[in-house]
Formats: sequence, structure tokens, C-alpha cells
Amino acid sequence: MPTPFVRAAALGGIAALALLATGCATSVNTVSRAEAQATPNYVNDQRVITDSTLGRKLAIVSVNDGKVSGDLLRVQVTLENRSSKPQAFTYKFDWISQDGMELSGPTGGWKQVQLQGREVRAVSAIATNPSAVDFRLKLREN
Repeated sequence: MPTPFVRAAALGGIAALALLATGCATSVNTVSRAEAQATPNYVNDQRVITDSTLGRKLAIVSVNDGKVSGDLLRVQVTLENRSSKPQAFTYKFDWISQDGMELSGPTGGWKQVQLQGREVRAVSAIATNPSAVDFRLKLREN
């Protein structure tokens, strides 16, 4: 009959293995073409980090834009979870006119998304007003 110490050590080992297996289960493996066929229109971006914790967990990989229906701006931002743990956050796009003024109107509000460990995912939006020539993406941690 095992002693209480041996039983505790065995249970601790089992718990550690379960935790390790769970930790590995949250990362995401991906595959894509070695030579990409897409030619995105990358945007030079300016970043303002006010939440350094979120800045360490979430990276902006790229920003690209295009037009939809001939005159509506579409923006796509590719994000990467730098952590090995799932990360939930919310985001919102604001649209800016030629004269630098924020356009009012329905923007869809804040949207929630969760990235698994090390996952890379794009978020995108389409301006609701053809006057939009620019955008601002806001991110916040849940």
C-alpha cells in the first residue's frame, strides 16, 4: 500500500501532466503556401500603446486596405497572440474623412474576439460611408 507521500507525489505528477497537456492544447498550428499568391496593399501604420500589458500579449503583424463596391474603404489588420495562453479582447474601427474628422454613424461598435495561444488572425471592417479615407483601430483587453 503506497504511503500518503507517494500518493500525493503521484497525484501531483498526474496533475502536472494534465496541466502541461492543456497548455499545449491552446496553441494553433497553421499551414499556407510557401510562395504567397496574394499581393496585399500594406499600410504604413502609427501605433499608440496605452495598455502595455495588452501590447506585450498582442502584436499587430500587418495592416492592409482596399476598396469594396468601388468606393467603400475596407481595412484588414492581422493580429498575433504572443502568449501561449488564449487571449480575449475587443476591437473597434473608427472611420475618418478627408478633412481628418471622425465620421459618425453605425460602426458596429465593439466586437469581441479570442485568439488561442500563438494564433494569428485578421480582423477587418468596411466603412459605412464612402467619405471615409482613413481609419483608427482601437483594441482593449477583456
